[in-house]
Amino acid sequence: MTVSISRVGEILRDAEDVLILTHIHPDGDCLGTGAALCRHLLSQGKRATVVNGGPVPKKYDYLFEGLPQETFEPKTVIAVDVADTTLLGDLAVYADRVDLCIDHHVSNKLYARETYLCPDDAAAALSLYRVLRTLGMPIDKPMADALYTGLSTDTGCFRYSNANAEAYRAAADLIELGADNAAINVKMFETKPISQFLLLSDAFAGLRLFCDGKVSVLKITQEMLEERQADEDSFDFLTALSRQIEGVVCGITMKQQEDGHYKISLRTHEPVDASAVCALLGGGGHKRAAGCDAGPDEEESLKTLLSFLAEQLGCAV
Repeated sequence: MTVSISRVGEILRDAEDVLILTHIHPDGDCLGTGAALCRHLLSQGKRATVVNGGPVPKKYDYLFEGLPQETFEPKTVIAVDVADTTLLGDLAVYADRVDLCIDHHVSNKLYARETYLCPDDAAAALSLYRVLRTLGMPIDKPMADALYTGLSTDTGCFRYSNANAEAYRAAADLIELGADNAAINVKMFETKPISQFLLLSDAFAGLRLFCDGKVSVLKITQEMLEERQADEDSFDFLTALSRQIEGVVCGITMKQQEDGHYKISLRTHEPVDASAVCALLGGGGHKRAAGCDAGPDEEESLKTLLSFLAEQLGCAV
């Protein structure tokens, strides 16, 4: 069931030996939210640690500086930015033990015992920020850095349509609280390894356009990733670029996983609802960013999405 801020406050106050879970392919929002929450709990004299659903890109190391990496049997389990237990990966062993979920995905499955769900929030970091500020809980510089990281990365450095007035006000407050916005923005958006540019060249060499140029499709194979020694950040980089082509309203990026099947990510402009498109294949997310699994035949799955998009956009595939 969904709960109020006051109830979240009660859960955090009573929590002991807290395990904080993030999702597979961890990004700036789940990592920033998880790190900020962990720091808050530690400041209250509690034992807490963050366990991530997958390898953490090196650029996020600063979020966890000084945080203990303890191993203990948790009494309280909290998931952040995790809409579905399928996104926990190996952490799914805790799927039926999640006491609280803090999330902003409209597709949240309400799997936790209690869920603080804010689908209009630009990031889970904004949801946690609201909890802390509403309840009068202090936010120090490392927490401000972590929350700002989550907010800035999920809004594309405040360029996406989800960057509403509340997101900007929260960012301004976090900067006043010590968040080093300039350094974080450079690290997140202005510094990229050469492998990303090499992968970019490979991917765009195979660019396909459909629906009169309104839909772009990029396909990334394991061979490309291995040859360029690219990591998960490279995929996110390409996904963000997929809708930046002039005339494109829906960018589809298909990434081959190690087992051979493909993961599909969508980035859209109005009027396409990315979450509704991905729901066709059992996925979900936000209106402007969503994802799903392609299943056993990625090209057949792509045809399913393209047919739906053609109908939505009033054009031929």
